[in-house]
Amino acid sequence: MTIMKTSIGKLVSPAALMTFLVVFFACQKEASHSGMSSVPAGTTKLSVSLTDGPYDFQKVLIDIKSIQVLVDTCHHVSNSNDQEDDGREQDGQGDDGEGHHERDSTDSCEVWSNLQINPGIYDLLTLRNGKDTLLGASFIPQGNIRKIKITLGTNNSIMADGVTSPLQIKDHKDYVIIQIRREHLDSIAPGNFNLLLDFDLSKSIRFEDGTYWLKPVLRAFCKKNTGTIEGTVGPDGSFGMIKAFNASDTAYALPDRDEDGKFKIRGLTEGAYSVLIQGEHGYLDSTITGVQVTKGREIDLGKIILHQ
Repeated sequence: MTIMKTSIGKLVSPAALMTFLVVFFACQKEASHSGMSSVPAGTTKLSVSLTDGPYDFQKVLIDIKSIQVLVDTCHHVSNSNDQEDDGREQDGQGDDGEGHHERDSTDSCEVWSNLQINPGIYDLLTLRNGKDTLLGASFIPQGNIRKIKITLGTNNSIMADGVTSPLQIKDHKDYVIIQIRREHLDSIAPGNFNLLLDFDLSKSIRFEDGTYWLKPVLRAFCKKNTGTIEGTVGPDGSFGMIKAFNASDTAYALPDRDEDGKFKIRGLTEGAYSVLIQGEHGYLDSTITGVQVTKGREIDLGKIILHQ
C-alpha cells in the first residue's frame, strides 16, 4: 500500500516542543498543507486511508462500519510504539460520533477514540497499484497512537471467475486490530498525521468447503520508511499476478489491464527482492532477481515482456 520537516523557534512553549518531538519521530514529509495550524490544543488530527494488497479476484467488497483509535494520553513521546504488542486484546468501544472517546478499563492512560469515517462498502480491487481512498479523519486526544480497530459489517462479498459469492467473517470476529508504531505515521504538519493501511487479500481470504471466508489482515506503512517497485507488463492478455518476495516479506500486485499493464507494489521493507510475473494464456512466467528496495524510493523495472 504512499508519503512528508519542521523547524523550531528560539522560544518554544512546552506544548509546541511536545508536538515537535512527536513529528520528529514520526515518518516525516514536506508539509504541503498550509492550513493545518488550526489543530485544537490537546488534540491530534489523524487521517486514515486504505489501499489494497490484491489477489486474483474480480471484486472484493468489504463493509466497513467504524474505526477506533487507541491513544496513550500519558506518553506523548515514548518507546512504546517501537515495542511488540503486549498481548492484551483491546476490545474497548467508544461512543458514537466524532470526538467521543472512553478510557480502556485496563489502563487509565489509554483512550479509545472514534474516528469520523465514511462507513460503507468498499471495493478493494479499485485500490491497487498506488491508489488509495480516505476512510476518515478527525481530531483525537493528543498522545501515542497505539492501535487502530476496524469493525466490519455483514455485507461482504467476492467475485471470482465471474461469480459473486458471500464473504463470510471467520469465527464471527467482525473486527481487526492493527498495532501502530511511530514509523507508520506520516507527519504532514505539526499535530497532523496520515496513516495508510494495506488490506492484504492473499492472507485475508480463504476458500474452504465451498465458502469464501474473511479473516482480515491489514498492515500500516509509511512511504518514507518503505520502498516501492513498479513497472509495466506486456503484451496484453499475457500476465496475471505479480509477486515481490524475499525471506521476510511478500507482497502482490494485479496489473491494470486497461492501463498498459502498469503495476505498483508499495510498503516494502528495505532489502533485495525477487519479482515473479505470472504468465497466462500460453505465456511463460518470468522472474527478476536482485531488485534492491530502498526506503523512500521507487524502483522502476520498466517494460517487462513475457514470451510464449
